[in-house]
Amino acid sequence: MSKRLHQAREDLLGAVRSRTNADEGDAPTIAPIAHAVPGDDRVTAEMISHDETHLAEHDTNTLHEIDVALGKLENGGAGICESCGCEIPDERLLATPTVRFCIQCQDRIEKESGIGRGPTM
Repeated sequence: MSKRLHQAREDLLGAVRSRTNADEGDAPTIAPIAHAVPGDDRVTAEMISHDETHLAEHDTNTLHEIDVALGKLENGGAGICESCGCEIPDERLLATPTVRFCIQCQDRIEKESGIGRGPTM
């Protein structure tokens, strides 16, 4: 699982860097002017930039989740539900290595907060 998390982290870092870095004189893809093409309207460029920003934020949040999971692996806390302290089934961890809660707690949290579509596994 550690190898898989490290690879996912590297892949995401590459994606974030590709959106935020640019060659000298170019705008990063996250910038509105990066998508402005002569003849295009400014609204389209801003929408594409908004999407790039949203994707970068999502990737950054996922990086945080991966870092938390890697920290748990290093400290021996991997596979333990943060809410009830029960073991998280291996199948659930294999499907989503960054999962933090068992199915029952995830379901309860989503019902209490009114978000989500139920447990993923």
